[in-house]
Amino acid sequence: MSPSAAAQRLDRVRADLAEQGLHGLLVSHLPNVRYLTGFTGSNGWLALGASQVFFVTDGRYEQQAEEELAGDAGIDLVVLRERFQECLAERIARDFRAATLGFEGPHLSYANWKRLVDKCDGVTWKAKTGLVERLRAVKDDQEIAAIRKAAEIAAEALQGALAHVEPGVSEVDIASELDYRMVRLGASGPAFETIVASGPRTALPHAATGRRSLGEGDLLLCDFGARWSGYCSDLSRTFVIGQATQRQTEVYGAVLEAQRAAIGELRAGATGAEVDAATRRAFESRGMEDHFSHSTGHGLGLEVHEGPRLSRRADGVLQSGMVVTVEPGLYFPGWGGVRIEDDVVVMGESSHPLVELERDVVRALPG
Repeated sequence: MSPSAAAQRLDRVRADLAEQGLHGLLVSHLPNVRYLTGFTGSNGWLALGASQVFFVTDGRYEQQAEEELAGDAGIDLVVLRERFQECLAERIARDFRAATLGFEGPHLSYANWKRLVDKCDGVTWKAKTGLVERLRAVKDDQEIAAIRKAAEIAAEALQGALAHVEPGVSEVDIASELDYRMVRLGASGPAFETIVASGPRTALPHAATGRRSLGEGDLLLCDFGARWSGYCSDLSRTFVIGQATQRQTEVYGAVLEAQRAAIGELRAGATGAEVDAATRRAFESRGMEDHFSHSTGHGLGLEVHEGPRLSRRADGVLQSGMVVTVEPGLYFPGWGGVRIEDDVVVMGESSHPLVELERDVVRALPG
């Protein structure tokens, strides 16, 4: 991350502090730490105030922090080699004396919060939710490019892995092939645990990949993503082993129609609930709404699930630069399910998938 980008992000958080009645914010959630500083290690805390900002880590990450922290962003690096939590609290108590300091309520453990409260005399603590996440929801050009690259890697890995699909191959074989190919193509790893389900198990929206062997006529559902430069992709495709039946074709067509309807509503100024409603109307028109058991999608970035949400209760307004998944699905216990998922960027009055990956037909694999 460039020093100017880090400085701009820190200033945007500072601008929110006064509105929240805060003198500063303690950032402990690692994706938020990375977003604000560029640090990629597993132990880093950022304390941000109106005129001061310091980053605390332990001795394992001293050199890494020196290399990754944006030097001209004014971040003071503090390396603690012993009594980490106690020394962190002492530094906060010194720099934020008699201040009201926010902390990330959903992410700071009770034990760590209690330790800070006990050690930081004079500091008033207020739990806050989403201060940094709201900024992360709108991506800049570099972030969109990173997510697009992650999606391109995942899509290319799928095309290669499908060449190994045939009756008798197991779900775990396909998942392993996908993961291997994503890393070979430049990903740091899968963005999440790859899901490969077949036959009746495709009716489980988040099926755990198993050792079931593919059979003639099976549905095959792959839900997978790559991580590149810290950013995630998240794609799903459903196939048929051999010739698709009429029912498989009808269910697939209903899901594809719902996805097109949702993408058609996806634009700046719309709400996540409006996009989700388009999905549900498409399923209702076919009498299949009871078989849609999750929301239409979610934001994508440094985490595979982040804001904004595309769901019934999502009232936030979408903005240009937001990247979301659009992933309608239909699930019939004992028979199977179909899901089609793409990563889509909101651009003004329209939206665009980040990668081209065939989804217009039921793709029959060798049977």
